[in-house]
Amino acid sequence: MVLVAMLGALLTGCLSPGGAATGAATAEEAVRRYVAAADAKDVDGLAAVWGTAQAPLADRAGRPEIERRAFIVFCHLQHDAVELTGPALGEGGRQLYRVALRQGERSATTTFTTIQNARSQRWFVETFDLPAVVALCTH
Repeated sequence: MVLVAMLGALLTGCLSPGGAATGAATAEEAVRRYVAAADAKDVDGLAAVWGTAQAPLADRAGRPEIERRAFIVFCHLQHDAVELTGPALGEGGRQLYRVALRQGERSATTTFTTIQNARSQRWFVETFDLPAVVALCTH
């Protein structure tokens, strides 16, 4: 019985209100899943690994806000090839990853900042350097 209660508490920290697992086991996995979801235009996949040390984005923003933010990300992170390097240690336990994206003849490199959620201990993409990849969003 105690084991069941402990397992329930553990899973609660990894689930969004809708019951979908959020976050990633590692910072690198969070970045890879974020970039893949952006390329696939997958709102739910993107939201699953987007958050802060306090809460996943899905727990603090409504669906319209998540979709608005995701649309911007989709345009900037479309790619034919991706190369990830890191991590470098950031402030407050953050891990930073350099992500090089290629889209046809264009390429850009940005830095992703990941953070471990204090409650779930899962990793999330907190932010990335959007201006560094603006060239990938112009058609």
